[in-house]
Amino acid sequence: MAAPPEHTQFAYRALKEMGVWNAPPASAARTLAAPAQAAKALKYSANGRFLAWAAGDEVRVADAQTLAPVATIARAGVVDVRFSPKGTYVVTWERFSKPADGSAGHNLLVWDAASGAARGGFVHRTFSADALQWTDDERHCAKLFPGEVRFYAPGALDAAALTLRVDGAASFSVSPGRAPSVAVFVPERGSKPALLRMYAVGAFARPTASKTFFKAEKVDFYWHRLGTSLLVLTQTDVDNTGRSYYGESSLYFLAAAGTFDCRVVLDREGPIHDVAWSPDEKEFAVVYGFMPAKAALFNHRAEPVFDLGTAPRNLVRFNPHGRVLAVAGFGNLSGAIDLWDRKKLAKICSIDAHGASLCAWAPDGRYLMAATLSPRLRVDNGIRIWHYSGALVHSQPIDELYHVEWRPAPPARFPQRAALSPVPPGIAVRSPAPPAKPAGAYRPPHARSRPAADSPRSLSDMAERKVFGAAVPGAARVPVGASAEMVAKAAEKKRTRNRKKPKDAEPAPPAAPQPAEPLSEVDALKRIRQLKKKLAQIDALAARRDAGDALEVNQLAKIESRPLIDAEIAALAAKFSSLSA
Repeated sequence: MAAPPEHTQFAYRALKEMGVWNAPPASAARTLAAPAQAAKALKYSANGRFLAWAAGDEVRVADAQTLAPVATIARAGVVDVRFSPKGTYVVTWERFSKPADGSAGHNLLVWDAASGAARGGFVHRTFSADALQWTDDERHCAKLFPGEVRFYAPGALDAAALTLRVDGAASFSVSPGRAPSVAVFVPERGSKPALLRMYAVGAFARPTASKTFFKAEKVDFYWHRLGTSLLVLTQTDVDNTGRSYYGESSLYFLAAAGTFDCRVVLDREGPIHDVAWSPDEKEFAVVYGFMPAKAALFNHRAEPVFDLGTAPRNLVRFNPHGRVLAVAGFGNLSGAIDLWDRKKLAKICSIDAHGASLCAWAPDGRYLMAATLSPRLRVDNGIRIWHYSGALVHSQPIDELYHVEWRPAPPARFPQRAALSPVPPGIAVRSPAPPAKPAGAYRPPHARSRPAADSPRSLSDMAERKVFGAAVPGAARVPVGASAEMVAKAAEKKRTRNRKKPKDAEPAPPAAPQPAEPLSEVDALKRIRQLKKKLAQIDALAARRDAGDALEVNQLAKIESRPLIDAEIAALAAKFSSLSA
C-alpha cells in the first residue's frame, strides 16, 4: 500500500522567533531554536529537502522534514540565502565592503549544502534575487557582467566555461526546463529601439529568437515552466502622456524556438499590474488597466480567452494544478481576493484579506495563504490560511513578521480531484475577524459618558456651564478665569461698536449686463483645451471613486459637472466650425 502523502508545511521568520508549521489538515507548530540575534534570511530549497536560515555569524542548513542539522556555515553578515534548483548548493549574499588591503572582497558566495564547504564567490555590490541564475540540471550558473553573460560550472567558479557577449546588456534570465535558453535585454538608447534576444545555452553563435521594441527601459521575464515560451513585461519610469504615475508598460509574447512572437493586445489603457502562467496549460493571466483594473485569460497565441471581470485588483496567482485562480488587490488596495474555478470559468468565492502583503498557494493546491508582513505594516502582523472554498482554517498573529513561505513539493504528490472538494473533516473553520468599528470624532475622556449634545465644545463653553453656573440662552461665552468686571467692560465695548455701525443701506440695483465681446477663433480653441483638461481631471477622480477611495464633497460635485462641460465643449466646437467656415 502506498504511503500517504506528507502534510504541507510552511516556515516563518519574525523579529524574536522562527518556526515551522504543519499546515492544515494537521496544524502543529515546531519552533526553531531562537538565535541570539534576529534572523536575517530564511529559505527552503526548491525540492523541499533543506531549510536554511542566517542569524548572527553563521548560516545553518537543516533537514526540512525533521529539522535535524545538516551543515553550519561560519559566515557573519549574511542577509540573503538561496539554493540551487536541486538543493546541492547554497548561495549567500552580504553587503559589500571593500577590504582594508584594497582587494576585491567576494560578497556573493557559493557553498556546498551538505558539508558547508566553500565553492567560490563573486563581487556583487547591489542585492538582486537573480544575481546568480542556474540551469535546472545545475550544470551551469550564470552571472551578468558588463557587455556579457558568463556561465560557470559549479565546481570551477574561478573561470567561465561559456561566455555570451551582448553589447549593452542590462539584464538576463535563464529559462527552466530540460533544454535551457537564456534571454538577454538591451534597453533603448536615443533613437535605437530596445532589443531582446534568446539563445540556447551553449549555442551562442546565432539567436533562436529576437525582438525589438520602443518604450522599454527595463523588463521583467515570465517563463513558462517548460521553458518553451516567454512573456516580457516592458516598462518605463515616466509616462510621457502624463496619464500614469507608474510609467508606461507593454507585454510581449515570444516562443523560445523563434517560431512565433507578438505584442499582447490589451483592451484597456493603463499599467500592467501582474502576469502569471498557468502551470498546467499553455495559457496565462494578466491584470491590467487603470483602477478598477481588468483581469483576463489568454491562450498560447496571446489571444483573449475569458474575461475575469473588472475590480480593484493588482495580483494574480494560479494554484499548482492550474485548477483554481486567485485574483487579489494588495498593497494600497483593500486586500480582497476572488477565487475562480478555471475548469468551469466561474467564481468560487471572495475572501477578505485586509492588510495582506503576501499571497501564496500551498503545494497541494487546496489552501491559500495571505500574510501581513513588516516593515510594510508593523501592526496586525500574522498568517491566515483559507481553503479554496473560502473557509478560514488557520489564523496566527505574529509580532513583527518578516517572512513566510511554503515548503515546496511536487504537485503530483497531491493528486487533483475531478471536482473541487469541501473542507476536510476534522478541520475547525474559523470565523473571520469582525470589521473594525469606525472611530468617529474624538471626544475627551471627561465627555465620553455624556450624550454628544450635552458635551462642552470648548474651554469657554466649559466656563459658561461650570464656572459661572447654568447657561443662559443667548448669553455670551465667557473666557475661563475672567472676572465680573472684565465681562462688564467687554459687554460695554460690544454695545459701543454696534451703535457706531451704519444702518443697513438699500441694496444697489444690479448693474446692467454688458454685451459679451464676440469670441474669436483662437479664444474658442483655448477654452476647448481648458475644458478638456477639466475632463481629464474628472476622469481621474471618477477612477478613484470607482476604486473605493473616499472623495471630498467638492470633488464629487466636480464629477457631477461633467455633462455641463460636455455641453459647453459641443457649443464651442459648433461655434468654432462656424467661425472657420
